[in-house]
Amino acid sequence: MGFTEIVKVAAITAAVSQRWRDGKGYRAFRHRDFRLLWIGALVSFIGSWVQTVAQGFLVYEMTGSKEKLALVSFFGMLPVSILGLVAGSMVDKWDKRKLLIACQIGLSCASFFLAFSRWQGFLRVEHILVTALFTGTIAAFEMPARQAVVGMVVPKEDLGAAIPFQALTFNLARVIGPAIGGRLLDLFGPEFCYLLNGCTFSALIYAAFIMRSDLRPKGNQGVPILELVGEGLRYTLKEARLRTLFILELIVSVFALFYIAQLPAIAKDILHLGKAGLGDIYTVIGIGAVCALALNAQVSDLNFKGPMIKIAMTSMAIAMLALSFTRSFYLSIPLFFVIGMAAVVQFNLTNTLFQLISPEKLRGRVISMHVWALSGLGPFGTYLFGWIAEHYGIALSMQIGAVGLAIGVVVFGWMNKVSLEAPADAPPPPEDNPDLCELEEGYHAHGKITVAETNAPSTDGRK
Repeated sequence: MGFTEIVKVAAITAAVSQRWRDGKGYRAFRHRDFRLLWIGALVSFIGSWVQTVAQGFLVYEMTGSKEKLALVSFFGMLPVSILGLVAGSMVDKWDKRKLLIACQIGLSCASFFLAFSRWQGFLRVEHILVTALFTGTIAAFEMPARQAVVGMVVPKEDLGAAIPFQALTFNLARVIGPAIGGRLLDLFGPEFCYLLNGCTFSALIYAAFIMRSDLRPKGNQGVPILELVGEGLRYTLKEARLRTLFILELIVSVFALFYIAQLPAIAKDILHLGKAGLGDIYTVIGIGAVCALALNAQVSDLNFKGPMIKIAMTSMAIAMLALSFTRSFYLSIPLFFVIGMAAVVQFNLTNTLFQLISPEKLRGRVISMHVWALSGLGPFGTYLFGWIAEHYGIALSMQIGAVGLAIGVVVFGWMNKVSLEAPADAPPPPEDNPDLCELEEGYHAHGKITVAETNAPSTDGRK
């Protein structure tokens, strides 16, 4: 890093401190629906993390197989790989309030089934795999719907601040949920954790019912799904910034995110931790994620998101490599913290740029590309590195992943001269690219609806 870059980082740090004192990062909380759904989502996500800790430990206890751990994640992510692009276009055609409520009901039923089957003593890994496939199918629609809601109900001037705090519900739950889950797992067993998670979905269902914002679909009702998918796909791949962001996310999803599925094995076999210790690892990762969101919220108006994404990917590669050689829980704490923080810095800032760059009319479809970048090839990377961990050891799988991640960020990040920044008040001007200009004209022909035209009395958001 040269002198000019150091000076720029120092300036950014000073600006972040000023925004923290001014409280500008929290302006999204002025809106009633945002506060309401923020609390509902937090309760729901805490339950989800309680179940995540319990299920990972249960699968590894039942099978002793790192490959089976990866297989559960593979089944949960596979539907997004298959349905992700189409789901985003379908979300643009549906009432998002009804869709979110239906998704929460389906997810709660899945948790209740797992709790009942465990209590009755007939739960097998096959049941968990089928349930993971079911919930993954729901998630393929729920994730882009949740992301698109923010762009519909939050005014443009607050969108940059709302996105990080929307994500805060999920990542704050990563701190609280695993700590609770590890203790509940130790005291009452996985069946109680499943039951608790099923109950927590009611908080978000209630919040969605009483939200005042208009989440009905806007335009494109008669356009075929494949045409809608094509619009979002073409825009993402032709727009240089979105294309670069998409590639960088693919690299992380393939070479880095597999570690999450292997945490139960890492805790038991390498760090020699029990149920509560596994929860502590998730909590440390969650603390890093929350710190990342606090940072992202304060830099929401600053044109430094691109370098931050590259720095985050580089930091994650270094931390993963160091973790592969670590056998002490206390030495692993800062490494898990860095991994958790780096991942959220990248994904959340990428999400922000996707929303700011994409036109409102295409936001659901473009965000589905963002979601697909996370989960499209991720299942295959998770299973591949799980297979490597099963046959050659977790350490080697972490080392290969870290090297692949490092090469990817150097080639497609640091050596790429494309600026990843987005203007705060408008999508990229169409006249800069004839192909994009043609796409933009198509969007307006379908009847582009801006955020201001929704006339929403208040706003809401959720990661």
